[in-house]
Amino acid sequence: MSDLNFYNTTPDGLLDVMVEIKDTSVFKKGAIISIKHRSIFEPFLSIIQKVEGNKIFFKISDIFIKNNVLKGDYLSCHVMQDHYEYVFYGMITDIDINYPWFVEVELENIKKFKNNRKSKRYLVNFQSKIIPQNLNGGIYAIIKNISMTGVSTIFKENISKESLINVTVSASINKTLDLEFIARVTRVIKREIYNEYGLEITKIDDKNKDILEKLIYSLECDESLFIVDSFKL
Repeated sequence: MSDLNFYNTTPDGLLDVMVEIKDTSVFKKGAIISIKHRSIFEPFLSIIQKVEGNKIFFKISDIFIKNNVLKGDYLSCHVMQDHYEYVFYGMITDIDINYPWFVEVELENIKKFKNNRKSKRYLVNFQSKIIPQNLNGGIYAIIKNISMTGVSTIFKENISKESLINVTVSASINKTLDLEFIARVTRVIKREIYNEYGLEITKIDDKNKDILEKLIYSLECDESLFIVDSFKL
């Protein structure tokens, strides 16, 4: 059980209002989940394919195979729903090698957090470039969630809270257009192998605001839009 200490973290931007629940009915087939495993550098996205009692199922990922994820390992998963977010921990109890190649996870702990964000965020995995305004050179980062007012991103470098940064996001909206804006660092969370930053958009021009609005609308229509087809049935 000590392995769970690695996953014992609070999603950024949430109030310190947390309750432990046992009701797994909050998890629905088709929900987007962010999955974390100790041997994998950054969380990845998948889709809940079914729920049975206190077990959830999702399709196995090549990431699992490449990183030697096995039955008996622990996972942490993050789900966003309306005004609340859920972090649940569980053990992999089965990995089916036959189609549709489901991973079975038995839930042992579910935490419910009150959402304190200004606008709805969507779980994503977008490559991005971060350029602090007082430094030369860019930083490779990964956007983990996005909204009309800000993003959460991870990278290894250290940037101080309240710093202003230029952000370029490759969001697969258009092959030739990236999303660009200026943001302020509002939150810094030190993780074990990377840092997690909360960024508030402070300046965005009309062209990029239009790109962002179209992206958010697309995610509102289909939150699985940017999840690779291998995770879908």
